[in-house]
Amino acid sequence: MPGYKNFAVAGAGGLGNFIIDELLRKKAAGNVHKIVVLTRSMQGKDALAAKGVEPIVVDYNSPDALWSALQGVDVVISTVAGRSGPVLTVQEPLAEAAKAAGVKLFVPSEFGGDTINHKDGPLAAKNAQHDKLTQLGLPWALFFTGMFSDYFWNQPFLGFDLNNGKVEVAGMGSGLVSWTSRKDIARYVVYATTSLPPSKLHNHVFKIEGERTSVKKVVAEYEVRTGEKVHITCIPMDEVKKKAASGDFKSLLQLVFELDGTYGREEEMNVDWPDFNPETVVDAMVSSKA
Repeated sequence: MPGYKNFAVAGAGGLGNFIIDELLRKKAAGNVHKIVVLTRSMQGKDALAAKGVEPIVVDYNSPDALWSALQGVDVVISTVAGRSGPVLTVQEPLAEAAKAAGVKLFVPSEFGGDTINHKDGPLAAKNAQHDKLTQLGLPWALFFTGMFSDYFWNQPFLGFDLNNGKVEVAGMGSGLVSWTSRKDIARYVVYATTSLPPSKLHNHVFKIEGERTSVKKVVAEYEVRTGEKVHITCIPMDEVKKKAASGDFKSLLQLVFELDGTYGREEEMNVDWPDFNPETVVDAMVSSKA
């Protein structure tokens, strides 16, 4: 059977937990042999060990510790959170150790919009990270997923406060956005790395999309599905652009949602897994509140 069988996941929170759960399902089916979780602390990791995961405490400043933890690993999947260079710098020593340990594939922490050739702006750090993998000669796979449909709707600091029935948008909230739930992202990443041959994985960009729709349409569908009222506050575009120019992240995100929320044509999405069958945004919203 094509695909890899021995995995290390860097980061066991947020998306990392979903990927670990999906790897465990594959392990139970006999398709995955080894799952290592790289962690800074063993606190709260006993449950993972009981499920058949091997948590290993690592110091990202210690090449020897990282090299030792990656022995026998085929694929490293990084889910370290954050957009900025300082947060992502742990990937550099991790990639170097992976190369030294004979890891065959590195999946950097992308899981958002297209970062290819972004030399400036908020996505530049991620672009620099996968450029580094190429320089190392370490094969990579990039997974672009759009917004997390089971996460953003309950983040008041981003203008999404579903629990209190409030959403803030730039303009009219009618711009198309690419959405994928973290459960579906995990399914796709694990499907690809365990099922596809190296020739279809190495230095390949995967574009994933659960649903392409606007905030305005999602809210309307959510109200019909649940009977709950969600109030949309529409912020004038000039005001949002002014705040975004000063570096306000919420405003930057609102502009993306309204003006540039997709990252390719619909026919480019999910082509590596025709039977993907992802959940809709409203499905993800409802399940995340359950």
